[in-house]
Amino acid sequence: MNEPEWKDANTETQDLPNKGRIVILYLVGGLAIGVLGFLGMRLRPFGLAVGSFAFFTGIGMLLRRRRQKYNFKIAVVVTIAGFLMLLANPRFGVVAGFAGFFVVTGGIALVALGLLKAIGLAWDLGKG
Repeated sequence: MNEPEWKDANTETQDLPNKGRIVILYLVGGLAIGVLGFLGMRLRPFGLAVGSFAFFTGIGMLLRRRRQKYNFKIAVVVTIAGFLMLLANPRFGVVAGFAGFFVVTGGIALVALGLLKAIGLAWDLGKG
């Protein structure tokens, strides 16, 4: 693959696939966390199942991080989202309200960050 026609002539656009992947991760992850968190707070068994699955998947990702090439930030976000979804379900006092608020707000924040990164990516493409 060292042939000249396969190389990118513009060095500023060489990392565009990685930037696009990050935008998609932010947008889809934020939507998934927000929707699953909102539904999980409304439907208690569903919320417990999704929260425990996300929490234990995140813990597994953190433990297997050396063998697998998982991103540490993604594993931490999945673990925290699962833990907060578990806290939001039993409905015991103020903690459940704050946990649910942070799950939905975190999902919205990830979508907003994804949109900002998409605008930045479009700006970079327009400059080139």
